Amino acid sequence: MKKNFLILTFNFLLLTCLFSASPGIDVGNKSVDFSLQVLSSTETFKLSNYDGKNPVLVNFFATWCPYCVQEIPELNKIHNEYGRKGLFIVSINVQERESKIADFAKRKKILYKILLDANAEVAKKFKVYGIPTNILIDSKGVIVFRGNNLPDEKDIEKVLPKPKKKGKKK
Repeated sequence: MKKNFLILTFNFLLLTCLFSASPGIDVGNKSVDFSLQVLSSTETFKLSNYDGKNPVLVNFFATWCPYCVQEIPELNKIHNEYGRKGLFIVSINVQERESKIADFAKRKKILYKILLDANAEVAKKFKVYGIPTNILIDSKGVIVFRGNNLPDEKDIEKVLPKPKKKGKKK
């Protein structure tokens, strides 16, 4: 009995390590790439288009999630404050109807782009098991923050493009 317990424990720990070490989803790893349709548009958002250009905050949400709804005013604030400094925000809705999401976005006055992950393919790539999930990706495509809360100002400030210093005039 004790031997079976030890074998089961070892197997559980091994599987946990294997799944937690997946590339592209942990802080410090290069993010996985994805392409998704933008809500109410023919436009497609592709994450790798921002490599070398802009940091991106990716927010996974659902309209029925009360914590996701609570984040919207803060995400709008981050969009207004840091969007002009180079941060790009996208919210990825997982498995809801486009018409429902569009009505929700209008009611909640969402200012940033919403992407449609109808089959949860991108959520699976990022191993999103709960929402909200927020992932901050720097301009090199590296994940610098991942959590169920939003990154704080310090985390955001770190990934913003540095202002170019003007040369001294003689």
